[in-house]
Amino acid sequence: MKALSLYPQNAAAVAWGEKLVEYRSWQTKYRGPVLICANARKTCGYLSGYGLCVMNLEGIYHFPDKTFGWRFSPFQTGKSYHIEPVPVKGRQRLFEVPDHLIKPVSWERDGQTNEQEKHEWWANVYLPLIENK
Repeated sequence: MKALSLYPQNAAAVAWGEKLVEYRSWQTKYRGPVLICANARKTCGYLSGYGLCVMNLEGIYHFPDKTFGWRFSPFQTGKSYHIEPVPVKGRQRLFEVPDHLIKPVSWERDGQTNEQEKHEWWANVYLPLIENK
């Protein structure tokens, strides 16, 4: 799967649906699933060095200042989805991560979320990874 490294706070914003456009100085012709990874930069309160979710790259906006806005599909469409956090060594530009490492979470199906399972997962899986960094 294609993967993209972001600063941990930006990766978290994408993973929790708060950010659907990522700004880049470059573009790609690729469209489709992209593993969003938090780079290894240690940032208090954020998970670093992990793949967090798979976002569907649906298009790229071209801006007059020669930057590009990468538009991701919202989770509610079912085209983007959360995964079990997987350790990933990030790289610049798009890079490949083996598909077998990517495991969708059990609390989300076709864009629908089981909120109770999500909160339990957050407390039992995600938070301990942040606290152990």
